[in-house]
Amino acid sequence: MGENMVRLIRPADIITLFNAILGFASVIMAVEGESEIALVLILAAVIGDAADGAVARYTGTGVLGANLDSLADVIAFGVAPATAAFVFLKDGGAVSWIFPGFFLACGTLRLARFNAAEKKDGFEGVPITSGGFIVALFLLVKDYFLYSGHMFILLLVIVSLLMVSTISYPKLRSPYLLAPMGFLLILDIAGFNRSGISLILFIFAVAYILSPIGKRFYDRN
Repeated sequence: MGENMVRLIRPADIITLFNAILGFASVIMAVEGESEIALVLILAAVIGDAADGAVARYTGTGVLGANLDSLADVIAFGVAPATAAFVFLKDGGAVSWIFPGFFLACGTLRLARFNAAEKKDGFEGVPITSGGFIVALFLLVKDYFLYSGHMFILLLVIVSLLMVSTISYPKLRSPYLLAPMGFLLILDIAGFNRSGISLILFIFAVAYILSPIGKRFYDRN
């Protein structure tokens, strides 16, 4: 039985499992009070998520692929960001778990719906990877904002609702966009001018989740 399981695992699945470990490590760091490390681990999981997709396209996907990917995403981009959010809001009483819990619930529902729909040409609702990414980035740049606690709660609600919305989002495939984004993300993870680069990435992430609004406005005009 063990040999059969090994045969089922593809190279992309190994990266996916590593992503789950990154999410678990992020939870541990957040609980231990190492908030910045916890957030950086989520950013690293974003790269891992892109890498397992790229590897899967070249080496193929096995029977475990899609389900394994969703399980890892729940940990890395659902549980880990929700835990970081809880730690940030921990002095807010019930608020500290209600809104992070809402984010996690919406993200999990978003993944379940994606697996059921099997939509290939785009996304219905903000992907949970983008949701976890923008939560982590906000917490890295929160010092740039006044009333960051209130703004963060608003962000959690908006992102959560967008994840379970029926709004269409495109898959980002252009190398002219992905290459510089990936480069900035690597610099951010490495700690090079982290606050400044995180802010740039946060602006890009906000632009992505607002892109359908811009598209509708453009189409009308």
